[in-house]
Amino acid sequence: MENKNQPKKKTQLSIIIRDPIEKFNRSGINCLKFEKKSSRSDQANLDRLYTAGRDSTIRVYSNLVPNTNDPSRYQADNVDQYYQMSLSHHTDWVNDIIVCKNSNRLFSASSDTTVKIWNTTKGSLLTTLRNHKDYVKCLAYAKDKQILASAGFDKNIYLCDVNKAVSISSTDLDTNTISDNKYSIYSLAINNQATVLASGSPENCIRLWDPRTNSKLMKLRGHGHNIRYIVLNRDATQCLSASSDHTIRLWSLGQQRCISTIEIHTEGVWTLCVNEAFNKVYSGGKDCRIYATDLRNSDESVLVCEEPSPILSIDLGSEEESLWVSTTCSTFKNWNLKPNENLSWSHLKNPAKINDINLRPLNENNISQSGASSMSSSFLMQNPINTNPLINIPGTSCIKHYHILNDKRYVITKDSNENVCVWDVLQARRLEFLGKENFENTIKLRQRFISVPNWFSVDLKLGVLTINFDESDWQSAWINFKDMDSNHVRQTQNIDLSDAKINYGHIFLESLFKTCPLLNPNQLQTCGNVIMNSQQTNSAPHSIISKDVERDQPGLLRFNIPDHTPIILSETGGRTLHRLEVKDLSKESEQQILSKVIPTWISEALSGKIAPKFNRINFVLNPFIQNQKVVNKERLSSIDLLQVKKLKEHVYSKILKLDQTSENNQNDSNNNNYKNSEPDESNVSNDSLQQANRKIELICSDQVLSDPEMNLRTIKHLIWKGTGDLTILYRQK
Repeated sequence: MENKNQPKKKTQLSIIIRDPIEKFNRSGINCLKFEKKSSRSDQANLDRLYTAGRDSTIRVYSNLVPNTNDPSRYQADNVDQYYQMSLSHHTDWVNDIIVCKNSNRLFSASSDTTVKIWNTTKGSLLTTLRNHKDYVKCLAYAKDKQILASAGFDKNIYLCDVNKAVSISSTDLDTNTISDNKYSIYSLAINNQATVLASGSPENCIRLWDPRTNSKLMKLRGHGHNIRYIVLNRDATQCLSASSDHTIRLWSLGQQRCISTIEIHTEGVWTLCVNEAFNKVYSGGKDCRIYATDLRNSDESVLVCEEPSPILSIDLGSEEESLWVSTTCSTFKNWNLKPNENLSWSHLKNPAKINDINLRPLNENNISQSGASSMSSSFLMQNPINTNPLINIPGTSCIKHYHILNDKRYVITKDSNENVCVWDVLQARRLEFLGKENFENTIKLRQRFISVPNWFSVDLKLGVLTINFDESDWQSAWINFKDMDSNHVRQTQNIDLSDAKINYGHIFLESLFKTCPLLNPNQLQTCGNVIMNSQQTNSAPHSIISKDVERDQPGLLRFNIPDHTPIILSETGGRTLHRLEVKDLSKESEQQILSKVIPTWISEALSGKIAPKFNRINFVLNPFIQNQKVVNKERLSSIDLLQVKKLKEHVYSKILKLDQTSENNQNDSNNNNYKNSEPDESNVSNDSLQQANRKIELICSDQVLSDPEMNLRTIKHLIWKGTGDLTILYRQK
């Protein structure tokens, strides 16, 4: 039972800056599945390939025909010939997928802690299962009983009836839970009748269960490291496992022992693929090699191909004549299982055809050297049977490095192809593609001498820019309008903003949720993202500019955020609560969900109930005395946006009192009558500012503060750089 006294978890808002349609994988492909069309005469349904990416997207490709005479067919420019659609509701890595051919369903497991069920015909999401509390790493499906099993880092195995899952609310769905595991679960398998369930973990043993009663059946011990992949044969009498200890083991469940150990890989084995007859296994992993092994005679294995990156997933192609392979890079390939023309099978120790589907079924009586470790003789042969893939589907680049500029609005990135780009967080879009420019030089050229507080963070886990906004600091970035890059701002009213102060966080929230009736019912600017002058610095900010109704355009300080931009609400550092796109904000169904999950800090900000507070800086303002140490330490306090020109005016009129005609006031200039006073931005005439700028000079850290628009925050963080109170000296020119 949930503890009501437990502190409420903080909620985080995130957006993903990406292209409208992402047709290419941007990062490693954790899983791929090939779906063969129902019959050769079925022209309407083409063979399909599904890829589960580390960029959170499941992509569907079709019309992938090997042996094409057109070498350019699968180049990036021709992607529309084979790309079909994307399934994009996950918010973190998609770790595993299962395609259920008979019912046009696809199951996916993700590090966002959810399991999703999709309709592969319409490309629509049917339901989301939220049982898990941590990463979901693996799935297993008993197709005869339509039972779906899922497991992951929360150490639990959940089993659910798929038909019930798609027909009722996930909150009302009863799931069968196996919770006696002591370790995170990395691999899972179940037979079609749902009578045996196997799981693998860093416990280094395989646990077997009866999912009908949740009872333990046995443990199979022998591996020396994490068990990364498990396969059960059709009648659940044998089990095949792959481990990070670089071995593959074949187990007899009846005898409860290992009957064959295959040692052909030099590093961890991460994935397996077994043919329909369960007599041939294809394996791959960290050593970047794929081997084919005859399970009846595990002494002989064949090196099928070598990849440049560690192998994450393998699946057999049409007629079991080729192999689909994905790796930690964004490209996936199709390899022929027949030797190339320059290499005959007679050169191999095993003369049998590797794609011979008429091999007799495997049984425990025809295993040679049962239970013994066997090193394949072909392992020593360095040349694979094929060096060029039949099909090579390219991926695209992922962002590897980023730098947030001092203005805390623009981000410079460099991707895996060394291309440099400039991004605008307020607009949630890419501004410039600079190509292969020097990353460090680009940062230096575009860096401004300004200090703005951090109000967002950046995450590159998905290979694209994910921008995160936390409750604690989203509204901390106040900036003077003159310091804001206004090239992309459209002014709808003739208003003088020379002294306006802008809050980045409020501008962004208004721009993001401007089309959501739930959060912005009048479609007007409700947040206080602008304060017009210094008289309002101690009061609640208020809205000054509304939507241009006639042109249906955003107002002065709103931006058009792309409709395809994903919005993610999640627990800070934890589970995803909801995901939608900007274009969906006006939908009634989405508003019903948002009303339950939207964090209070967002709703109150958009309704004007809360206003951002200004940051204040304590500083010391003393006269400059040549070659003498300043002893006077009278502390002043002001908002961190106070500009040099206003500080000069304070010295000019309030301390030195040079704007008064009385000589007596001049003589009192060095008195302490300015103690505990605060520089005041209000009621300052332009003439007084000009006089002060001509006659007063301010110095900090032996540097003259010559820019009248520079503020205290910039002085403290970029010039003073000290730990104590900021110290500024003044003198008359």
